[in-house]
Amino acid sequence: MPLTGELSDVGVQWRTVADMAKEDLNAEIQKYGIKAKFTLVIQDDKTSSTEALTVVQTLSQAGIKVVIGPAASSQVKAVKSYVDDNKIVIISASSTSPTLALPDDYIFRTVGSDAGQAKALADLVNSKDVKKVIVFHRDDEYGVAFAQFFSNEFSTLGGSAIDIKYASGLEDYASEVAALSTKAQQENVEAIVIITFDKDGVNILDHAKDDAFLSSRKWFSSEGIHGALGLTTQTIAAFINKTNLLGTRPVFKENPLYKDFSSRYKTKAGIDPPVFSANLYDAIFLAGWSILRAGSYDGAAIRASLTEVAKKYYGASGLNMFDSAGDKMLQDYSIWTVKLLAGTYQYSDIGSYSGGTITWG
Repeated sequence: MPLTGELSDVGVQWRTVADMAKEDLNAEIQKYGIKAKFTLVIQDDKTSSTEALTVVQTLSQAGIKVVIGPAASSQVKAVKSYVDDNKIVIISASSTSPTLALPDDYIFRTVGSDAGQAKALADLVNSKDVKKVIVFHRDDEYGVAFAQFFSNEFSTLGGSAIDIKYASGLEDYASEVAALSTKAQQENVEAIVIITFDKDGVNILDHAKDDAFLSSRKWFSSEGIHGALGLTTQTIAAFINKTNLLGTRPVFKENPLYKDFSSRYKTKAGIDPPVFSANLYDAIFLAGWSILRAGSYDGAAIRASLTEVAKKYYGASGLNMFDSAGDKMLQDYSIWTVKLLAGTYQYSDIGSYSGGTITWG
């Protein structure tokens, strides 16, 4: 889990989700009379590709054959060869890069690839009568792939997307935002589309709010920044409302199990669950039931079992059947923003995207 680093804002919140899933899984198998108990071994991968590989190797040396995570696509890419060679099942709840949608490996993802979300975001931008944008994105596996797929989808709708990438892992993005503003003015774009994580995204918006031109454009976002607490602060939330920032995020439409999960999470944490929380919850359940079904703690057996368990598993993130690449086959998206509710700024889902159709409300 990314308990420090660029995804630590949501990573720390995911710790609560993991604890909930473990408790619920153990309670469920006890009801079935199964004499087994699952425990979590949690290590901080620091949102680093190098550290993710070190963590997986450490867990492997301890005899662990199933790893939930890593969070970022660049991290999943970094561990792929090792887990394939050593038959370790990886279940990532938040890696979405289409470049990792590969068959016959040990990588599974309880979320659809960004090929689907790119289309959803392109349709959302187009629905707001925007035809020229800058896509300002991380220069990593996630950001580059998402930006490319978005640009392709947006162009089919008659739009034009100018690509600007920035280095990840910086302490501050003031100069990058200044360059973004200069280019946006030169091209006279109508909107900015950001593909970020939480810490870089918050810093980018914090600088953008002080830029007159950027404050006059519409803004759109992928799911990467959703759940960052910085977006609910007075100054950034005011910028979000001024620019009508809208984002997409993977959520299964009208799922009563998600509503129950979300309510219980909010009781524990005091806030709504951040992006990918339901996907993480389901990943732990899928891992547990797949281990039991396999009948032995063996990576190859668990991998085969996981595919079968997922075919019939409906959880907080909806149906979890995998496609041929080991990614979630069916994926809907919500349209989110930050709004003033009951005197405080909060994340709010104001629409949904399913089957190519946007529904508001």
